[in-house]
Amino acid sequence: MKKHVLFCSVLFVLVLGIFASESRVSAQDDIAGGYGDTSVRDKNVRKAAAFAVNQQSKRVRPDYRLISIRKAEIQVVAGLNYRICMNVRNDRGRVSTVTAVVYKSLKNRMSLTRWRAGGCREL
Repeated sequence: MKKHVLFCSVLFVLVLGIFASESRVSAQDDIAGGYGDTSVRDKNVRKAAAFAVNQQSKRVRPDYRLISIRKAEIQVVAGLNYRICMNVRNDRGRVSTVTAVVYKSLKNRMSLTRWRAGGCREL
């Protein structure tokens, strides 16, 4: 009888440990406040991408045109951050991949907070 109770106790502790380790892994995957994937077809993502291209074209020359959105993520803060990887073409015809971050405030005002050439490394 004592062996049976001991066996059940050990088995219970092992099962409990497995569930605890799995919950830690899933909690690490979805970090509160972190970026999460969103659709590249979402109208707000497309607006944020167009805004980013427009603002960057005002900041530097040559002008840019949006070709396609490759990947998009969203982060909920005091407003929203859109992190968008996209292909753009400058007015000289050169195509490049950039990652832009657009902040949309609670008052629906957008601002370009990052523009980085060289691919989708952050996504």
